Amino acid sequence: MSRSTPRLPHQTDDIFLTDGGTETWLMYKRGFELQKFSAFHLLNDERSAKALREYYTAFANIAVKLGTSFIFDSLTYRASRDWGALLGYSTEGLAEMNHKCIEFYRECAAEAGLAAENTVLSGCIGPKGDAYRLNKGLTAESAESYHREQIDTFKAAGANIVTALTLSTTAEAIGVAKASAEAGIPSVIAFTIEKDRKLRSGETLKQAIETVDRETSNAPAYYMINCAHPVDFGPALANEDWANRIRGLRANASSVAHGTLCKLGHLDEGDPEELARQYVDIRAAHPKMNVFGGCCGTDYVHVEKTGRALLAAA
Repeated sequence: MSRSTPRLPHQTDDIFLTDGGTETWLMYKRGFELQKFSAFHLLNDERSAKALREYYTAFANIAVKLGTSFIFDSLTYRASRDWGALLGYSTEGLAEMNHKCIEFYRECAAEAGLAAENTVLSGCIGPKGDAYRLNKGLTAESAESYHREQIDTFKAAGANIVTALTLSTTAEAIGVAKASAEAGIPSVIAFTIEKDRKLRSGETLKQAIETVDRETSNAPAYYMINCAHPVDFGPALANEDWANRIRGLRANASSVAHGTLCKLGHLDEGDPEELARQYVDIRAAHPKMNVFGGCCGTDYVHVEKTGRALLAAA
């Protein structure tokens, strides 16, 4: 199996690990100031690039130790046109950075000795706007047009899959899925939910997944949940067909609500062992889930504990 065609989560029941809360780790553990909550441009600075290499290589080393696959993700979360422009990037400069991030993942995998068949390069996409505010003017058509640029860049860079994180509307999810299908690269849609166990748009997970699948002819390879805590999304799951489409979890370390969490001014790392146990319980109820990482407040400590707990329970 070549480096360009590793096995992907929807093609096997094996466990895949992925990264944690890159931005919160950089801010609170390494003291970097992130303009527009963006991390990709830090590769241009020697000191911050060194910290990023430490971060991603630590995850890859865990995957090597545990014998799992690893999905490199998240660094390009805000490397799309509008966010890039706010940081002073031209279209060409932004494309160069997206290529640079994918190549950076390759370097970290090689440094850790992660086997090619266990190395998944994911082109991470974030929402066009703020993840926690509804962009009511964004239609599926405009989302498809907007995200196609970054998706085409990922395809050219040799990414294996595209992952859209922290989506809160079906319109944007439909746009990403359609653009990815047109580009010929598998897509993953990760929704985030609120304390009422619904998307910010008011839809339940069931409604959101069934809507996207219906409008895209089941284009997403699978779905995920991110930037929420198991106490919130766990009860939203059900033993129904739509829930079987969810294969991945990237939970926040804390159960505090999004709005409050952003205003704390310090890192809430939660209890890594408790989070690992919660993941094990959810996978026991939903065995098709096989992608596990973290979001805000998590890092490689949380992911290693999760990986060990899942493998012990298998």
